[in-house]
This record gives sequence, structure tokens and C-alpha cells, in this order.
Amino acid sequence: MGFKMIEIIQLSKVFKNGAGIKKIDLSIKEGQIFAILGPNGAGKSTLLKTIFKEYLPDEGKITFNGETEGFLKKFSFYTDQSLFPKGIGIGFFCRYTAELVGISASKAKERTKHLLKTLELEKYTKKTFASLSAGMQKKAMLAATLINEPECIFLDEPTANLDVESRRALLNLLKQLKDQGKTIIITSHIIDELQNIVDHVAIIKDGVFVYDKPFDKDKEQLENLYFNYIDSKGLEQKYGDLTNFEGEIN
Repeated sequence: MGFKMIEIIQLSKVFKNGAGIKKIDLSIKEGQIFAILGPNGAGKSTLLKTIFKEYLPDEGKITFNGETEGFLKKFSFYTDQSLFPKGIGIGFFCRYTAELVGISASKAKERTKHLLKTLELEKYTKKTFASLSAGMQKKAMLAATLINEPECIFLDEPTANLDVESRRALLNLLKQLKDQGKTIIITSHIIDELQNIVDHVAIIKDGVFVYDKPFDKDKEQLENLYFNYIDSKGLEQKYGDLTNFEGEIN
């Protein structure tokens, strides 16, 4: 059948203040790390929440491998750690999450044990989220995200508020998941850390995509590319006269 693909077709969700996403067209192929980049408020989170039906679209549609319904059970959404219960054990949370999506109690227990061991969290099974560091919380949330063995994993600003070592560990985990055949969709406004892991880049500004192409980490600089489409003044403020980058940005 070839590559499985997420197709987003003319998708719009506009709020009363004019913010949102407007007639989005996007194709995401299987087995890649697909970065959706843009400043805060550009529409990144709105897009993900519309895909997962937290917001109903004003128009447009989403398909997965040609399917228009039922595909969300093959997806998983890695949310910010501030949005889940802080006072329950991470092992219980993983099992509970699994059972919510229809996985049997015995299978949920088996998967939880495996994931926590894989993520080096086995000895923290009974620890609450509140008792863990931010980095550990992120890893625990990733375990819950993977509990349904998703084909596609969506991550919204996953490295926010993490220290350098925790960011590196999380990004390495994403590369390992890609090597296992998972499709990773990651939104971020922290662009430099994605240079060596992304396969495709889409840049969103004011609710529309201004760039959407495969990315070659050996030939392109993600930061230059980003500022070229979002705000060239930002790059100039950081590096000085942009004439130093001629031929590198364009």
C-alpha cells in the first residue's frame, strides 16, 4: 500500500479574535520526524487540538491513510506535564490511560512495566508526578503517551522548561522512536535543538504555513531557514549584518 500518510486538507479554525489556523494543507509521511515551527500564538497548538477534535474545525478535513474516521486510536498526543494529575503514581496513570482506550487490565499492566523499564523509570512506578523532577515527569508522560502503541505521536512543545540534559535525553528518545517506525510530529519555537533530528519542516506564521519542505541537516541550517521566513530581524539581532549569510539563507 506504500507510505501511510496524514493528509490535512483546507483545515480552518478561526476564533473571534481572528487567531487560529486558516485553510491549512499539509501532508505528513510515515516514519519521519516532522517539525511544525512557529512563534508563540502562530497556530501550532490550535492545529494539534483540531486534529484531536478538542476544537471542531470551521472547514476542511483530516485523513490518515485515506481514512476519515477512527484513525485517532492510532495517534497519541504528548501533552504538557502541567495538565495531568500530580498526586497519583506514574504506574497507575499509565495503566489507567491504557484502560481508557480499551486495553485490557492485564495487557495494560504488561505494557506499563515494559515502558517504565525502557524509559528507566521502573523504580519510580509508585512515585507521584509531583515528586519527580521536570525531566522525569516528561519521561513518565511519554510512557503514558506510548501505552496504546501509536503509529503517530504528536508532541506540543515537549522540551519546554527542561534543562539541557533532559532536553537531550528526550530528543534522543524521539530518534529511537523514529527508528522503530513511529511517525513523530513535533511543534516547537525552540528551533536550534531540532537541527539534527528532523526530516521535514513546516513553518507557520499567523495561522498559515509559509514553508513546507523536506530538511537536509547536512546542507541547511534550521535557524537560518526559520528566521528567513518568520523574522529576518531576529537573525540580524543575534548574528549582525545578514549579508554574512547570503547564499546560506536563500
